[in-house]
Amino acid sequence: MLLDNFYSIVKRESAEASASAAIAINASHKILQGHFPGQPVVPGVCMMQIVRELTELFVSKKLKITEGDNLKFLSIIDPRQHNEIDVTVSWKENAGIYMVNATLFAGAVTFFKFKGTLQAV
Repeated sequence: MLLDNFYSIVKRESAEASASAAIAINASHKILQGHFPGQPVVPGVCMMQIVRELTELFVSKKLKITEGDNLKFLSIIDPRQHNEIDVTVSWKENAGIYMVNATLFAGAVTFFKFKGTLQAV
């Protein structure tokens, strides 16, 4: 939904039950024109969607977020300052239920931490 439109994958690496990606945010995307005019900020819901989409890509399954146990929005992502973001995702799977931990960051700045449950659909 947002992949290859709002953001694109610059680089990705996978291991068993974990993966990482560098993504580039499209600073001219229409979402950012309204959130907020003159001061673009990546919406929190977009950060959650990025986690879901990358997890789907890494596990090769269509998923839905069923629970957000712990969501921490720690810093804003201004794509004019940080147009490339690193994302790490780790998971434990049991019968199509994925317990996921994810972080969006750039260098020493952490933007978002996600701990939650995604389910195969």
